[in-house]
Amino acid sequence: MRIFFSFLLLVAVTFVSQAQSKLSIRGTVKDTTNLPLDYTSVLLLSPTDSALVAYTLTNKEGEYQFKNVDRQPLLIKATYMGYIPFQKELNLPESDEMEVEDIYLTPILQELYEVVVKAAKAPLMMRGDTLEYDASKFKVPPGATLEDLLRRLPGIQIDVDGNIVAQGQQVQKVTVDGRRFFGGNTKMATQNLNAESISKLQLFDDKSEQSKLTGVEDGVKEKTLNVELKEEAKKGGFGKISAAGGTDGRWTANASFNKFDKVNQFSIIGYG
Repeated sequence: MRIFFSFLLLVAVTFVSQAQSKLSIRGTVKDTTNLPLDYTSVLLLSPTDSALVAYTLTNKEGEYQFKNVDRQPLLIKATYMGYIPFQKELNLPESDEMEVEDIYLTPILQELYEVVVKAAKAPLMMRGDTLEYDASKFKVPPGATLEDLLRRLPGIQIDVDGNIVAQGQQVQKVTVDGRRFFGGNTKMATQNLNAESISKLQLFDDKSEQSKLTGVEDGVKEKTLNVELKEEAKKGGFGKISAAGGTDGRWTANASFNKFDKVNQFSIIGYG
């Protein structure tokens, strides 16, 4: 009986420990005039290597919330275009709920903006209505594709059919430096563009093609992902080649070559 009781006690302690290993963190971001800042990027980072743990955006009241966060040392960072980024280490409570003190962001002088951005560059931030990811902050293995990179971005998933799902909506259009890639074939873009050639990824709601042609707003928005290439990728070409063999003389191979500049967009993709 004593052994059975001890076992139940151990199970109970283990359950409580696991339950307390998750945190719910909430707070509010404001400017120096005490007005809430909506669509502020709020990030939880690892203090050791600044690896991204979780990400969210504030609502219209400037409020943010993280749920089911693993209990570990954490930095909180808030970034908003035109304001000095804020960052501090969190002192985690013993409970599973944490209310962070209000975060106040200070407007930055225009002439100092670029200096501050370069010194405290965040892996992602809001620029107006556009969510922008810095591709260099998300590590992928050599030879990785755009699809491999997208799988590492918070807020973006690749479904079983290879479609891009962002913020709960399917991405309908992929552009490269603002121009459609393969007529808007999203899978062709994600599976054949090299991750190492990408500088930034921008996610936004674009006008419909009909609205652009007529100049009349029809209320239809297309979830769009724009891929911004590195300068060296624009100057030359880039591509990949892979092959695999099996039994009975079976083999498969595929190759792609892409060249983009300010005037032309050229891609060759082959399978065998």
